[in-house]
Amino acid sequence: MKIINKTLSSQVKEIILEMINNSEFMSKLPSEQKLASELGVSRNTVREALKALENEGLVISRHGVGTFVTRYNGADNIRYNIATLDSTTKIIADHGYTPGTKSVYYDVRMSSDYIAKLLGSDTPLKILYIERVRTANGNPIVFVKDYIPYKEGMLEKYAEMKNESLFSFINNYRPVSFSNCSIHAVLSDKQIMDKLELDEPKALLLLKQTHYSARGIPVFYSDSYFITEKLEFNLIRRYV
Repeated sequence: MKIINKTLSSQVKEIILEMINNSEFMSKLPSEQKLASELGVSRNTVREALKALENEGLVISRHGVGTFVTRYNGADNIRYNIATLDSTTKIIADHGYTPGTKSVYYDVRMSSDYIAKLLGSDTPLKILYIERVRTANGNPIVFVKDYIPYKEGMLEKYAEMKNESLFSFINNYRPVSFSNCSIHAVLSDKQIMDKLELDEPKALLLLKQTHYSARGIPVFYSDSYFITEKLEFNLIRRYV
């Protein structure tokens, strides 16, 4: 199979993924050089495609050893490597779904002492509080509560951008570089059931995250309640 002219790494990624799903590769993938030759692209393009597959937890690369298939992508749910920090919008779009937002609520309020501490303050802060349900092809996958230290004009700016990625909005003020994330298994309460359109209580994955700038300054805090039947997180664990 040849790719005519120069292609995007995402197209190469889809071709490699198709080969994996068709069982053309059992456990170990061909070398980057061999894949590049077979597909008619550069090694850098292949490397970017393999990195994207690794971020989704579908392959694992070991320097000097090779790239190995960790699982097959036969199911419809979204899979993502939790060690990589991306916006939910990008994760959904990268899997071929249409990202969306609904049930949006936002206001300006004073934070609790607990939230203030997570945001690096000893006293309550004025914050922009946001609630959203993120969807993939119109189906709810996560209910998010965000707490952002308030800056002048932020409420009006968010009103204009509320249907876009929150990371795009935040980057207007202070870009996010990394996050400190703790993971909890929780049971949905009435509010979350209503937001995620659940007929009965379900076990959810709660990600409690403080997001930081490159200089380690807290940018915002979020609680994200994921339906794990629709979005599955993977983590590649390496023996050292």
